[in-house]
Amino acid sequence: MEILPVIDLRAGRCVRLTQGDYERETVFDDDPAAVARRWAGQGARRLHVVDLDGARDGVRGNAEAVSAIICAVDIPIQLGGGIRDAGEARRLVDTGVDRVIFGTAAIETPREVRTAVEDIGPEHVIVGIDAKDGMVQTHGWLEQSNVTAMELANEMVDLGVRRFIYTDTSRDGTLTHPNFTAVAELQENLRYPIVVAGGIASIEDLVELAKMGVEGAISGMAIYSGTLDLQRAIETIDAMTAADDRLASI
Repeated sequence: MEILPVIDLRAGRCVRLTQGDYERETVFDDDPAAVARRWAGQGARRLHVVDLDGARDGVRGNAEAVSAIICAVDIPIQLGGGIRDAGEARRLVDTGVDRVIFGTAAIETPREVRTAVEDIGPEHVIVGIDAKDGMVQTHGWLEQSNVTAMELANEMVDLGVRRFIYTDTSRDGTLTHPNFTAVAELQENLRYPIVVAGGIASIEDLVELAKMGVEGAISGMAIYSGTLDLQRAIETIDAMTAADDRLASI
């Protein structure tokens, strides 16, 4: 299981929002590229980057910071926030983004998601399922749809999507542990990789997610606040995976 540090961008700075609330912002660093280097230096193999301005406004607002992050590290990044059409997805991949994340577009313009899958390939496309009480939220979590997380996942599978990020928005930034019940439901009903975000507070949370078989876990507030030591967490999950592999080979 991969552990992906998140870099949330707003007005060019690295920030964290509590439960996606733009009025509850904590600024952690004015230099997102330096943050990217820090996490890469601690062993991260992939970064999860979110343009918060783009997610809210529908137009990417942190292109310069994203470019700086790409240039700063040699590990792949996945980017979400304000990606609303297949053309933008293509441009991002061409400029060095490894995976693009569709959120609002998956609800409002699913044809763009299908076109992106056909154009850049499913390996470069992720759909973010951001849900509160089981219902999908859009526009930077400011609006709630009438679509359930499972309904959206099934619709996206039909369009060719083969990877998902599930976030319980009520837990994001709260360190109150992931919504294991919702994750288990998705795991039982989807045969494609799931990355989990929201509420991760400890190595124990990561171990539980790894046991559930999720592909990745996104950590934000825990690593920025020091509650979770990123390097130790990566080493713990790597050791767990290696032990499981040895058992499987016996």
